[in-house]
Amino acid sequence: MNRFPIWKGKRIGRYDDRLILRSVIFFALTVAALSAFVIRLTEGNILLRVFLLFLIAVLCLLDLLYQWKSGHMTDIRNRQAMSRMLLENRWFETEPLQRYRSGGRMERITYFPALYYRRKNRHIYVTVKITMGKYQDKLLHLEEKLETGLNCELVKKDTKDIWVRYEFLTGVEKSRIDIQDVKAENGELNLMQHISWKYDKLPHMLISGDTGSGKTIFLLIVIKALLESGAVLHICDPKKADLSFLSRIMPDVHYDTESIMECVEAFYEGMEARYDEMQEHPDFRMGANYAKVGLTPHFLIFDEYVAFMDTLAKKEWEEVMKLIRIIIMKGRQAGYFIILACQRPDAKYLGDGVRDQFGFRVALGSMSASGYTMMFGSIDKQFKEKDIAGRGYVNTGNGVVTEFYAPYVAPEYDFFAELSQICEKRQQEGEMYGRMYENGSETAGEE
Repeated sequence: MNRFPIWKGKRIGRYDDRLILRSVIFFALTVAALSAFVIRLTEGNILLRVFLLFLIAVLCLLDLLYQWKSGHMTDIRNRQAMSRMLLENRWFETEPLQRYRSGGRMERITYFPALYYRRKNRHIYVTVKITMGKYQDKLLHLEEKLETGLNCELVKKDTKDIWVRYEFLTGVEKSRIDIQDVKAENGELNLMQHISWKYDKLPHMLISGDTGSGKTIFLLIVIKALLESGAVLHICDPKKADLSFLSRIMPDVHYDTESIMECVEAFYEGMEARYDEMQEHPDFRMGANYAKVGLTPHFLIFDEYVAFMDTLAKKEWEEVMKLIRIIIMKGRQAGYFIILACQRPDAKYLGDGVRDQFGFRVALGSMSASGYTMMFGSIDKQFKEKDIAGRGYVNTGNGVVTEFYAPYVAPEYDFFAELSQICEKRQQEGEMYGRMYENGSETAGEE
């Protein structure tokens, strides 16, 4: 069947442009008719009449409250706005019906787009039937109009046969989670209630944001979650800023040029060695990734990547670019992932299609139109500015750019203390497992 049974909702009609007025008139007429019936029924009994009219008034108020709380009024407003969108843009076909003496004419609508509206909780679904007519291109790119008109954010766009479904989310800020709720499990790092980085499927993360955008805090959130998951981290901070302090509590933290270049090279060599290790594993099968054979993921976290590249000589620059390019192209199966953070992802430093290989992209803070284009390409999107720390936009790899809020971190939260505890715990567990392994080997040998 050429439809999505659960995707449809109420069809947007050609007369829904006055849906609010019609709803008000219908409600008023219903109340008036009911009141007239009560008055006629209670003729001669004033007390009963007053009581029943009071009851009707209370019930009407309760109904209005329910309609408002349930979002029914919002649905009416949205359906009216969508009907006006179709009518005012004249996305329909007509034929003349008759002429007036004044020279005008009346038209009859012969074709009106099949547009359906449905809301469930905070999600709005708009389903469009595609007929390959002259309005097809417009109906296939409704994102910007609907986001602006319905005050929501596109989170998904699906196509099946002759149907296209837009899925929007209202009140995106309500989907923000706390830092304690951020977990990295089974190749997936959750960052909002409806947004996660599935690094096993869409590897590598690109983060951009000016000073004060919350970029460093976001990196620390990611580091904390990955450390808790047992992942191996390699951190580069060429500006010797906040991330460089992690060298006091964890290994493989680099901040001078020579050390960073050695780290990148070692990361590349580790990836190549990982492929040999995987193939020699008894559980390895063609197409299997690192997780299938029980290996641990590695992450190269590179802050201020562009600033670092600007300091390199041409030969060094080319060498780092070569290694980064190979890691990005080959790292997913081996479990070697890159997280790059910079202020502007200029194509000069991420050329040859490298930038397109980042499956997860986050732009924090406010950026210029050219900055958003660098991050997400040319898309139909009206970017809004809000003075909220950790807010921005994200592309999770599905081709849709939506509003993003980094996990909330309280002002008194102490990253250094929390990360110190995690590192200490990991060290203790590593020593414990090492002793268990040694004891197990000795026991096996004795048997």
